[in-house]
Amino acid sequence: MSESSCSPPLSGDLKRQQFSRFILITCISLISFFPINILLPSYPALSAKFDRPSAAIALSISLFTLVFSISQLIAGPLSDKWGRKEVLLGCITLSILGALGCALAPDYPAFLLFRAVQAMGCGFFVLGHALVEDLFDERDRARVRLYYMTLSGSFVALSPLIGSWLQTTFDWQGSFYGFALMALGMLIHASCILPSKSVSPHRASLSIIGTLKAVARNRDFLRYWWIAALVFACYFALISVTPLIFMDALKLTEYQYALVLMVYGAAYLLGGVAASFLQKHISLSQQINIGLGLLCIAGVLLTLVVSFNAINTLTLLIPMLISALAVTLVRPAAISAAMLLFSSSAGTAASAGNSIMFLTAAVTSAALAQTGTHLLMTIAVSFMVFSLWGWLTNTRINR
Repeated sequence: MSESSCSPPLSGDLKRQQFSRFILITCISLISFFPINILLPSYPALSAKFDRPSAAIALSISLFTLVFSISQLIAGPLSDKWGRKEVLLGCITLSILGALGCALAPDYPAFLLFRAVQAMGCGFFVLGHALVEDLFDERDRARVRLYYMTLSGSFVALSPLIGSWLQTTFDWQGSFYGFALMALGMLIHASCILPSKSVSPHRASLSIIGTLKAVARNRDFLRYWWIAALVFACYFALISVTPLIFMDALKLTEYQYALVLMVYGAAYLLGGVAASFLQKHISLSQQINIGLGLLCIAGVLLTLVVSFNAINTLTLLIPMLISALAVTLVRPAAISAAMLLFSSSAGTAASAGNSIMFLTAAVTSAALAQTGTHLLMTIAVSFMVFSLWGWLTNTRINR
C-alpha cells in the first residue's frame, strides 16, 4: 500500500511523490531495452572480440532470454512474499554485477557466464506492472500505463541510435557500462522512494504455489499467453537476427542499421497508439484477430520477397513494419485478456505468463538462428503458421 494512503501529504508533496514513482516505473521500462536492443549494433565488434561467428553472438541473446524467463518467474512471486523493494534492490544489484562482468570478460565462456548473471538480475523487469498497482491509485493506473507504453515505444525507436553511439564511442562494452550506470541510479532512487515490505495491497488468498497451480489449470489463461508468446517470438526472432541480415548480408554500416531499426521502432510506437485507440472501440478478441491478420500479411510478403530473390533493405523493411504493427496490437490485448482472469494475483500470474512468453522467444530464436541460408523463409513461414494458430486459439476461447 502506498504511503500516501496513511498520511496524505500536501498537494505539492503528493505531486512530487507521484512523479518520483513514475520516474521509477519509466526507468524499469527503459532499461529493459539495454540487454538486447541497444546491444544489437555491437554484434560485429563482439564477434571480432571473441573470435566467434555472428550466429554465436545471436545465440547469446537467446541464452539471456532463457535465463531471464526463469528469473522473472522467481522474482514476481518473491516480491509478493518478501516485498517489492527488497526483491527489486537485490535483483538490480545482481544485474549490475553481471553487466560489469560482461564488459570485463576475458573470453567468450566468461562472457556467457556473466550474461547469465545479468539475466538473473534482470528478473526485476517484471515488477514494473506490480509497482503500478502498489504505488498509484486505481483512477491513475490506466493513465500511468498509457504513458509507460508510449515511452517504451519511443525508446524502441531511439535504442538503435543509442546503441550505435555507445558502440562507436565506447566500443562493445559501452552498452554494458551504460546499463550498469542506469541501474545504479535506479538502485539509489528505489531505495529512497519505496517503503520497506511494499507488497501488493491486493493479496490473493492462495499461496504462491497455489496460484501457480491455478494458473496452470486455467486453459484460457494459458491460451491467451501462448498467443502473446508466439507473436512475441516472431518479433524477437526477427529483431535478434537483423544484424545477420542487414550488416552481414546487405553490408549496412552500424549507422545505417541503426536507422533501419529506428524506423522499425517508430512502427512499433505507431502500433501502440493504434492499440490504445482500438481498445476504446472494439473488443480485445477483435483486436487480437486484426493483429494476427497483419502478421499473416507480413509473412506472405516476406515469402514473396525471398522467393523472387528481391532482398534489399526496402523490401525487407516493409514486412518488418507490418509485423511490428501486428505485435503491438496482439500482445497487449492477449495479455490484458489473460490478466483479467487473475486480477487478484497479478504479480505471480504476470511472472508465469512472461516466463512463458520469453521462454518461447528464446527457444524459437535459437532454432531460427540455426537455419542458415533458409533463415528468412523460415521466419516468413513462422509468421503465417503462428497467425493461423492464433486465430484458431482465439476462436476456441470465445466460442
